[in-house]
Amino acid sequence: MKKYLSLTAILCLISIFVTAQDDNKVSAKKSSIELYGFIRSEYYYDSYKGLNAAQDNFYLFPLYKGLDAEGNDLNHQGIHGFTAMATRFGFNITGPEILGAKTSANFETDFAGIVSEYPEVLRLRKAFVKLDWEKSSLLIGQTWHPMWNGSGAFFPQVGGLNTGSPYNPFNRSPQIDFDYKLGAKTTLSLTALYEQQYCSAGFYDVPNTNSKNLAKRNAGIPELVAGLYYNDNGMSLGIAGQFNAIKPIDVTEGTAGKYQSDELNTSYAVMSYAGYKKDKWFFLVKEMVGQNLTNMLMIGGYGVKSYDAATGGMTYTNYTTSSTLVNVVYGTQKQLGFFAGMSTNFGTKDALYNFDGAAKTKGLMPTMKQTFRIAPYYAYNYKNLRFVAEYEIDSADYGTGTFDFSDGLYDDTVNATNHRILLMLTYNF
Repeated sequence: MKKYLSLTAILCLISIFVTAQDDNKVSAKKSSIELYGFIRSEYYYDSYKGLNAAQDNFYLFPLYKGLDAEGNDLNHQGIHGFTAMATRFGFNITGPEILGAKTSANFETDFAGIVSEYPEVLRLRKAFVKLDWEKSSLLIGQTWHPMWNGSGAFFPQVGGLNTGSPYNPFNRSPQIDFDYKLGAKTTLSLTALYEQQYCSAGFYDVPNTNSKNLAKRNAGIPELVAGLYYNDNGMSLGIAGQFNAIKPIDVTEGTAGKYQSDELNTSYAVMSYAGYKKDKWFFLVKEMVGQNLTNMLMIGGYGVKSYDAATGGMTYTNYTTSSTLVNVVYGTQKQLGFFAGMSTNFGTKDALYNFDGAAKTKGLMPTMKQTFRIAPYYAYNYKNLRFVAEYEIDSADYGTGTFDFSDGLYDDTVNATNHRILLMLTYNF
């Protein structure tokens, strides 16, 4: 049933596009619609199974599962696949002037969302309206998180679908973004965001309910980001700070019964980058340090630091992590690219509560100590076609041995390493 609904949605969008084009012939002043997108097919081979999405196309890091009875690493075995689900299309819309501002909108979708019985189900990538005045702009809707791309086009240029994740923040969220030009080259950006597909983890388990983003919805406070960006002649510099608050659970239960919980977990992050894009060169170096960055597909999270047995009430402490990346690309028709990223987990700020020898933590591999990636690639561009061959090595150090409640990490580590080969062909339109 779902696949027929998806087909219907596609046909409706195409009908809207065709109708709009016909209407524009009559009255070009009303609005114009531009269709864009690409058909993307890719083959991949992994030597080590990992944590990933979209039928393994979106590879984060190797996933250690332990040893078998003969001492062999359970996940150290090859896996390969071939898909076209990263295919996407969208519409750029420009409209009439409203309130003295130029107006535009964007809608974008693809097939790389939830992969289950119906892998062809569409997902919403972007859907927003933007008003542009001479010195300011206002965006309302869903698009990329401001820490993902900084000022416009400064996000990792790689072959893989992961686009540098988990070393670069990866998140698209519903948001209200206000930008103000402080001068010809400097922009102040203020953004309030909520969570949709990329969510903070909570302790909710509500049957027949979409509990994925309940931790954010129940907090009642948007994620807040303030950024300052400088752009001049191909160079871009940026710095941004983030505040986030979630409610990990809204009802607790202890020996004295059930109670409402108003306890929030608050976290902070800071991001800085320097980028250059001109002629045949693209260069990006980026650093991010923060707490509980699960909603950006970055390692870390939080844990319980205190517990009241009577009420079941809990307080929380965050893991602090850092991430650094370097990305260099040279060429136009023939391109050579290189990406390197590293993330480090510094542990929790406060000691974790001991629940009979175990800790309660939430996040994206919160006890992982470190992970890194090195990924060179070659790309050939000819008219609408783009071919990419990429080699990617991913390594992760997982905690093992004795757990240290003082910082939420393990005393020792075990390493897992993956070698990925990617071949990709894209037809852009």
